[in-house]
Amino acid sequence: MKSTTISRMPGRNRAEIAKALIHNVQHRKNSMKIVSYGHRNSERPGIFVPDRGIAPLDAILPALGRVQLETNVLLAFLDILQPCIEEALDTITVPWIDVSDVRIGPPVTKPEKIIVAGGNYQSHVDEAFGQKNAPSPSEPILIFKPSNTVIGPNDPLLKPRESNQLDYETEIGVVIGRGGRNITAESAYEHVAGYVIANDVTARDLAFKDVHLSPMFAQMTRAKGIPTGAPLGPWIATKDEVPDPHSLRLRCWVNDELRQDGKSDEMIVDIPHLIEDISKVIELAPGDIILTGTTTGCGAFQNPPVFLTDGDVVRMEITGLGMMETPIVDDA
Repeated sequence: MKSTTISRMPGRNRAEIAKALIHNVQHRKNSMKIVSYGHRNSERPGIFVPDRGIAPLDAILPALGRVQLETNVLLAFLDILQPCIEEALDTITVPWIDVSDVRIGPPVTKPEKIIVAGGNYQSHVDEAFGQKNAPSPSEPILIFKPSNTVIGPNDPLLKPRESNQLDYETEIGVVIGRGGRNITAESAYEHVAGYVIANDVTARDLAFKDVHLSPMFAQMTRAKGIPTGAPLGPWIATKDEVPDPHSLRLRCWVNDELRQDGKSDEMIVDIPHLIEDISKVIELAPGDIILTGTTTGCGAFQNPPVFLTDGDVVRMEITGLGMMETPIVDDA
């Protein structure tokens, strides 16, 4: 596999990415953006503050008399730790890191599970059926994405040799804080740590190779499980930053051509009921990520269809969640 260092990204250097990161932020006091930074597979957690940089949690937590924590543990206790961390950012000396000096990794580097809610936007269902008001599933379609597919917001996405129909899907990722089973919709937000931009990359040809023989031969795990197939970032916006996750605008450009432009209010099953439905059959854990569906405009449904190739750049923006810019590179 080719190197996935940020220096291989075409068109932008690290300083330009840092500038874009800062200028795509609306900073509010008493809110938090959780990031990871450093070399791949050895990232450390931090807090991103516009105009200041990244505050390493490895420096903040000991100053508060607490042990260093991995991201999933931090998310599990976020309700307790967040006020302390926010206060510490203003009261202790922090060794701030310039975002242009480091690679930004996936904000959750080792999710236990990535659960995809398939067909959860009506416009996406309509374009797949080729008709308005197409029938929607009676309950969320659940698909697993391997946890080791996560990459940072600007890391290269490797196009596998096995696929010529690599496609993008702009999605809101719900990051679980407190885990559990049989969570009610009424209490669902108590289990949410925050939200992140996610690209639910799908190799369409790997998914549907044999469906002409039978619908049961669909291979969604094969299609969604390709290496580097889950770009995440640039940060986790804690849930206090996003009062209503169902009023966000999702947009995606490929090589500066706008492809997707929709609103999260078109979810068929909203986030609380997704959590309720999933937790009936799957126990959720801190750091799990639920991908909540995509809007219309995927490459497979352009006229004619157009898929991602080496040299393309995919940019995704969601209201309040920042921006990702991911280059496409052929796998070796």
